[in-house]
Amino acid sequence: MIDSYMIQLLDYSAIDFTNGYEISAYNHLLISLMQHSELLDYRAASTATSRQLLQKSKEWIKTIENNITATPVHELIVALSGFDLIHRITFRTPASSAFIGGCYLKSFNERIRGNRLISDTDLYSAISDRIQFRDKAFFDKPLQWQCLTSSEWYNECKSTGKFCNSSLEQSLHKAPILLDKDLFAFTGRNQEPFKRMLYNNYLSSLTVNGMENAETLRAKLAFLRSNRQRFNSIRQAYTIEQNLLTALTQSADTHQLDRIAYSLDAQFKTHLAEAM
Repeated sequence: MIDSYMIQLLDYSAIDFTNGYEISAYNHLLISLMQHSELLDYRAASTATSRQLLQKSKEWIKTIENNITATPVHELIVALSGFDLIHRITFRTPASSAFIGGCYLKSFNERIRGNRLISDTDLYSAISDRIQFRDKAFFDKPLQWQCLTSSEWYNECKSTGKFCNSSLEQSLHKAPILLDKDLFAFTGRNQEPFKRMLYNNYLSSLTVNGMENAETLRAKLAFLRSNRQRFNSIRQAYTIEQNLLTALTQSADTHQLDRIAYSLDAQFKTHLAEAM
């Protein structure tokens, strides 16, 4: 459960809207607090704390919508991470497709113009999100770009199951995308053997070695969470996840809001494990 002290952490008056990563960190903290509240349980009676959290969430959503123009285009996708989930929990409806789609299209057009500050894996996931919601604006050039990018990534790793031209951080973001995708057009009947090779090549890299920066730790965490079903046991996945969450709370370059959120995430996972 959360208390009034935690609610005080949600003062967003100092959030810098010219920094998409700071907006993302606040989104993360808000979602982490929601996990510890009654907001995810529609049957639970509301409390004073959960009502305060809900009000903060409503205010935050409107604040993002009113201030997103201050955020650099190359950080829009990062800034909106978790936004739709917060909107769904708060208002029981998806966020505006026009709002999210418009921001993602700006990012796509900026990337096509050559801005390499926009992560290809972030952009790929953003386009997938909009296609899933049948957003027609993404069925032309964005979809073409996505298909070409899928082919490039597959060709990069088809022989060895490793992304030979990418950093570990980039590879750990690319791999889950290919593992989740129907690759029959590329692999034919060898799809599952290829995916096993790809997964196994990066499984060992999830161990915390104490040398990673926060971005690499986040990439490891994202890989684990998107491939949880491939682990030998729930306990194995839980142990690795807790180690990564602990490392993220201790990493010097983790944003202070993310640091609190990762600590809350670890507590929540422990609670779930004890309840199993």
